Amino acid sequence: MHKKLALGLAVSLCLQAAVAEDKPWNGQGELGFTQTTGNTETQSLVAKLGFGYKVLPWEHNIKLETLRSEDNSTLSAETYGLKWQSNYHWSDSSYLLGKFRYEEDRFSGYEYQSSLIFGYGHQLINTDSTGLKLEAGVGIGQNNILLDIYSETNDQQLIGYLGLNYRQKISDNTEFTQYLKVEGGTENVYSESDTGFLVGVMENLKLKLSLLIKNNSEVPPGTEKTDTTSTVTLVYDF
Repeated sequence: MHKKLALGLAVSLCLQAAVAEDKPWNGQGELGFTQTTGNTETQSLVAKLGFGYKVLPWEHNIKLETLRSEDNSTLSAETYGLKWQSNYHWSDSSYLLGKFRYEEDRFSGYEYQSSLIFGYGHQLINTDSTGLKLEAGVGIGQNNILLDIYSETNDQQLIGYLGLNYRQKISDNTEFTQYLKVEGGTENVYSESDTGFLVGVMENLKLKLSLLIKNNSEVPPGTEKTDTTSTVTLVYDF
């Protein structure tokens, strides 16, 4: 139910932005693919698609993500995710926020994880070279664990949320970005760190090197708490 609702919101917002030519909207596509053959055969695909729509005091952002890897024809990673955030700006630097996250990761130990958060954000720095946002909020987190083919457990908890969004322009065509977030309650604490370097190749095309670290404080037996993904992708702004 959460998945159908989230996908419906994503499609609706994207269509709204596409038909409203007279309103400010933006998009970003990200794609990376690697393949090796010979003694070792591996394939990896990373794809992301995001849309932003801003008409003050409202601002909306949606992002779809997927990661799939195979090693010698054996699936080694498979992730699908959706992130949605809406902000209501009451001043140049302060805003109320609503966030929704849904993620399916076949190798995380969870069938899916989702969260719905409401809170407050503040833009501490906003210049051409530097940007820094801090966010805090509360909400509901949901963790679904598939025990076997016949049964599953679904845990809901009240959670607190802290987030940081930082960017620093290093040169005319190079930028450093750092995103941090923590969603935690009594049952589980989920944290995510996304570090990236972007290098301009053409006017709207960039090369991105990124390191993504995800951690769950509580996982099913036999599952690692931390997942790390390093990627090289091309990013196109439109």
